[in-house]
Amino acid sequence: MTGHWVAPLAELGIGAALEALRAEGLASAPMMEPLDAERMRQRAARFPEARRALLVEVLREQVGPSPSPEQLALLDRLAQPDSVTVVAGHQLVTALGPLYVHAKVAETEALAAFWTAQGVPTVPVFWMATEDHDLDEIRRIFWRGTAVGAWAPPVGAYRSGVVDAQPVADALEAWVRSAALPEPVRIAAERSIEAYRGSANLTEATRRLMAHYHPGVLVLDASDARLKAAAAELWADEIQNQTLYGTAEVAALPWKGRDLPVPMRPSALFALDAQGRRSRLDRHEDGTWTSADGRSWGSDADVAAWAADHPERVSPNALLRPVYQEFILPNAAYTGGAGELAYAYQLVPYWKNSGRDHGVWRLRHSGMWVPAAADKARAAFADQNFGGTWNPKTLRDQILQSSGAPDPARRPVLDAVSDLVRRTYAKPGLEASAEAWLRRIEREEARMVERLRREAGHREAVALRRLDLLAQTLLPSGTLQERIWTHFDLVEHGGPIAVAAYVEAYLRQPHWDVPGWWEFR
Repeated sequence: MTGHWVAPLAELGIGAALEALRAEGLASAPMMEPLDAERMRQRAARFPEARRALLVEVLREQVGPSPSPEQLALLDRLAQPDSVTVVAGHQLVTALGPLYVHAKVAETEALAAFWTAQGVPTVPVFWMATEDHDLDEIRRIFWRGTAVGAWAPPVGAYRSGVVDAQPVADALEAWVRSAALPEPVRIAAERSIEAYRGSANLTEATRRLMAHYHPGVLVLDASDARLKAAAAELWADEIQNQTLYGTAEVAALPWKGRDLPVPMRPSALFALDAQGRRSRLDRHEDGTWTSADGRSWGSDADVAAWAADHPERVSPNALLRPVYQEFILPNAAYTGGAGELAYAYQLVPYWKNSGRDHGVWRLRHSGMWVPAAADKARAAFADQNFGGTWNPKTLRDQILQSSGAPDPARRPVLDAVSDLVRRTYAKPGLEASAEAWLRRIEREEARMVERLRREAGHREAVALRRLDLLAQTLLPSGTLQERIWTHFDLVEHGGPIAVAAYVEAYLRQPHWDVPGWWEFR
């Protein structure tokens, strides 16, 4: 598989919201600057030795008793005092979720390989969002752009990492039994079933799948109590000083009155109970705290004491999580989608005011995998129709028009006779009859237009079948392929080793300074 650069994302209208925010003055923010070797070395040098040792210790335990040679090499690299991390993260989506999850992990691995070759030891890390509690977002199984199965989440706002993996295995098995799957898809589904069946929870299952599909990336579950304890100063600062909330007014300026991606409240913390249920903590104007269930938590001092005694129960919200991530990792870069980077934009004044170390945040590349059949079909059309995102309806209309089909929106006969009918027959008392006559003419002309378009469609049947194939594979459901396809779709079109080939294609690309659109064949 090879990759072909198409254009910067901004030229394709992808990431346009971020470009607009940059135009509002965020372009010069330190967290948005390009990566460079000197900055990366400074980040490594400033990262505390004890925190690095703890991170390596936690990751060695999390890879399990039988680490692969690749994992051992990455752990040894991370232990070097001059090494940095590059990170991508995601929710614990069933069977690893949409294709863009694989893409941003592969890009992170490629980024690490590039900078390591440049003399900066760089370790790719996948951050599992094990404390997200929106289980409805992650419980469906997708194939061919359709939800083909789902599992029932437990009742209550549990963090996803502790959710039982067995219902997910059951849902995958039900799908396999109910459908005649292509052999590569069946093999991939059975591999997912094995991962969930052999795991106690979604964290373990996701780690197993990541180890199979992305063995060149370290997988981190940052809910570890030791890492939470190491970040005690973050929790204490937010509880006692609300430093993040203190930047809310300045952080909102680029949005010019629009809703912020993450609402900013006096508390950016959730509390976890012993079973993994997650409850928002709220701080009130009088300095008292309550949880979302109405329970009183006392004063700032009381909550701070709780956080110090039970760091494993502290859970940052979507805005504080990047701060925690940058605190426990010697991070040089986070690669994410537009939504993730929008969170980072809100943190610009926080980084400035707090003086805390952080890496840069970069917009991930988007891409489309072009199966052989789609590539062959596309050869029949002009290349300019397929520059990244494209509109199959527009191209369909062009094909029909070139074959003599009329514009479906136009009614030339009706236009020609309307004035004549109204002048001649719309006399007092006959206006309604004249308008009814025109409506009948319009209906008959619409039928004639449709007949002519069907005839043109018959003449262009081969071209339209090719277009339908392209729409189904390159722009399924009218949406970017990377958001609709999963690795089940990828192996259906590319065979059992397609995911590995996809990762390899990213690794063979040059370093990208500008986020862009790639096509992979």
